[in-house]
Parts: sequence; C-alpha cells; structure tokens
Amino acid sequence: VGHAQCLGLISNPDHRSLLSLRAIEPMFRTMTVLGENMRRAALGGFINATDGADYLTKKGMPFRDAYGVIGRLVSYAIAEGRNLESLTLSEYRQASPLFEEDIYEAISPETCVKNRRVPGGPAPEAVESHIGVLRGLLEKVKA
Repeated sequence: VGHAQCLGLISNPDHRSLLSLRAIEPMFRTMTVLGENMRRAALGGFINATDGADYLTKKGMPFRDAYGVIGRLVSYAIAEGRNLESLTLSEYRQASPLFEEDIYEAISPETCVKNRRVPGGPAPEAVESHIGVLRGLLEKVKA
C-alpha cells in the first residue's frame, strides 16, 4: 500500500481496503529496514534540493532566485558525479555568499525528514500518528 493509498484508506476505509491492509501486515512484521541503503538512496536523488533553496530564502534571498541557485548547484553536482552534501563550502559560496557551514545540517537527510511535519509526511511525529491510525484499522479487520 503506497502513501497515497494509505491516506485514502484512512479517510474512507472500505472492506476491501481493510482486507488489503491485513494482507500486507505480515510483510511489515518480517521486513528488515536497511537504514544505510535508504540514506544512500536519499542522498543520490537530490531530494534535499528544496531544503537548500529554503535555506537561502531564510537567509533573505527571494524564492525564485534561491531555486535558481540550487538548480545550478544540482546541475554542477550532476556533471561532477557528486551530490549536494559532497560540495565544499567554497563551491557553495561561489553560487551565493549567503551559504555558511550550517548548509550541511540544513540539507542532511535527517533534517529534511524531521522538517516535513505534515499529515502523511516523514517527520517522526507524523509517522507515529500514521502508524496509530493504521493500527486502529488493523484492529477493525481483526475484530
């Protein structure tokens, strides 16, 4: 069950959806989460580019300009076979003098996840809430 399907299931659970949830329960009980593989995948997809642009807007750069700067940095990183985390502070500052050492914290996967505090988002509190709802639905299926 994908993220969008889970949101639909929570807002309007029907019998078939509840049975689907029951069918995948054993998978979740037995799966092994490979954290380092997940981290590597997250670093490789430039999913943190938005966080880099948000960083610049918090420093006072206009939204459109911030996204242009980050877009150029992503293009540069791709051409170099690198990711945003591997760029040096000097490379960042060539793109904008607003970059400081704290850019690395702002674009870390952990920070990116933590800051997504929306329903269905990856922030720990959002995930815990989602898990609670899904557990409740599983209890309905078992009843």
